[in-house]
Amino acid sequence: MKLKKITLLIIPIILASILIFKDKDITRNETQNYIANAISEENIDLTPPDINKINPNKCQQYIIGKPKISVNFKDSSGVDLSSIKLYINYKDVTKECKITDNKITYTPKKKFKRGSQIAKIELSDLSPNKNKKELEWYFTVGTPIYTHYRGLLHAHTSNSDGHGTYEDAYYLSKYKAELDFFAITEHSNYFDNDLKCTLDDASFSEKWTNLINCSKKYTTNGEFIALDGFEMTYSSKVKNPKGHINIFNTDGFVSRNDETLDLKNFYSLISNYDDLIGQFNHPGSRFGDFEDFEYSPQADSVICLLEVGNGAKKDISKNKRTHDMYQKALDKGWHLAPTCNQDNHKMDFGIANEYRTVILSTDLTKEALYDGLRNMRVYATEDKNIKIDYTVNDSPLGSTLNKPSKLNFAICAIDNDFDDKINEIQVISNQGKIIKSKKFNSNLAKLEFSLQSNENTFYYVKVIQNGDKISVTAPIWVKK
Repeated sequence: MKLKKITLLIIPIILASILIFKDKDITRNETQNYIANAISEENIDLTPPDINKINPNKCQQYIIGKPKISVNFKDSSGVDLSSIKLYINYKDVTKECKITDNKITYTPKKKFKRGSQIAKIELSDLSPNKNKKELEWYFTVGTPIYTHYRGLLHAHTSNSDGHGTYEDAYYLSKYKAELDFFAITEHSNYFDNDLKCTLDDASFSEKWTNLINCSKKYTTNGEFIALDGFEMTYSSKVKNPKGHINIFNTDGFVSRNDETLDLKNFYSLISNYDDLIGQFNHPGSRFGDFEDFEYSPQADSVICLLEVGNGAKKDISKNKRTHDMYQKALDKGWHLAPTCNQDNHKMDFGIANEYRTVILSTDLTKEALYDGLRNMRVYATEDKNIKIDYTVNDSPLGSTLNKPSKLNFAICAIDNDFDDKINEIQVISNQGKIIKSKKFNSNLAKLEFSLQSNENTFYYVKVIQNGDKISVTAPIWVKK
């Protein structure tokens, strides 16, 4: 880019020199010297100011509540001090800063709230071109309560209707996809001796026993958690299919081959276990919508997840999105967090695309992850590394607020891949109403606002990126 700009400036200089050289009183050497001087770095400054130090640094974490923010800069032409602007969380704080020839310093009067803070500086040099420099970065105040762990909660191997072994699935997801967790959830009607097994004991099934043993083999606390579960797979070859449901944190499994287990009886069965975790898989007309999401208080105590994204195709537009089903289930009273899973059936476990389910957890252990799922500290994303923080009244996503008079929203979305821009943040409530939205064109986006408590009972966040990548969070509920 710099070479192109220089070339555009040199062309008129050379043309002018040709005219000068036509004058017989001007020698060739004099003309050459004129050209050399005209295109020297002293006469053409196309370089913006250099920012050589920032504090706190990019992505720096665990900063005190009132950090001293500073930016060091320099330029061969000098910096136009009147051009300097410093923004903290989109607020212009320049008037509160101390500015010298090579540095700007700002100390906030009040402590920052816990979480990510977005800073931006603008400045220009004193050259005729007024070369401008912009830098945007973020840092984190306060030790995070939760870490964002990324993985997938739906996959099949050759032990049901997929390909590959248990070993293949855990190996690829751990070492190739570099996920934090990965779940194998075979269709339970494919397991051997399925009618002899129960939720308490599935030792009669060799396939189930092998799954449990393999998950233990690949699990290393703090490094990778191999999860296991089963998919209750009601037939889709009927007029009104019931749907498919994943169950986690169980000692055994049941199967659709037990003809007594219609959807109502299955709900009743799983509600007898306090520690089970359920997920509505790929809801819709093809596989089933769980009897139009008829609300069940029994099942609501166990089923706390719903897939809003499902598929292993690299082109995400060809996969299944069910944001409308998520909205419908929430409107009918279900308490659910969204997930995004590849539902792998081929040897592409974890590496098929960027779909991820993100769990906010205190530790990377099976127990801590299940606690995050059960309490719905979860968001679903079609981007492999976007980080979304969402609180209302300082309570995280998945929380229920008891009769608040005011709602203070704080949302921050960060993607460190430069090409993955955040286009919009939406806050969505009952009946799909967008109560607040803001446009962006940045890798860093933050939205804070307050509302008086009203008739709405839940609020969740949707983040839209370029490339039509969408992320959706669990709601925060408001109890009247």
